[in-house]
Amino acid sequence: MSQNLELSEDNECYLSPSTGHLRVYRYPRCCFDNQPKVWGMDVHTDSSVVTILNQFEVGGLQVLSPKDTWIDAKPIPNTLIVHLGDMMQAISNDKYKSVKHRVLVNREKERFSMGYFVFPADDCVIRSPNYKPFTYPDFRAQVQEDVKTLGLKVGLSRFKLNVDF
Repeated sequence: MSQNLELSEDNECYLSPSTGHLRVYRYPRCCFDNQPKVWGMDVHTDSSVVTILNQFEVGGLQVLSPKDTWIDAKPIPNTLIVHLGDMMQAISNDKYKSVKHRVLVNREKERFSMGYFVFPADDCVIRSPNYKPFTYPDFRAQVQEDVKTLGLKVGLSRFKLNVDF
């Protein structure tokens, strides 16, 4: 990917080993009688450069297709899922898109997943023709402010050039 994006060695800070986070998610089974779907995690994009996910044997992950339909990402034994995140979208100047996804709770079994998220180094300035220069801490602070004041993640559009807010 870095060759395809023609990134130089100066851009090694985009994938910083010291920023990797491992998270384990537990989604208890949910069997409400009158509700056909219960969301374990609502629609979102990951803020990372890249996310590597193991969803074990219980499904529930859904990915939004380019045609705006939801696709079930059914678990396949010994397989990992790779999501590109918001930082990759900015680094690639929108060539690669951050994937919108959600998690549906299973009615019969609890679901576990484990994700490894990699972010740019804190002092790494992301420069892209479509976005004003920013660091991941700038992005994270803006997302937290948006969630606090608006109740949702606005994300990359806050940093997009020629967008009015």
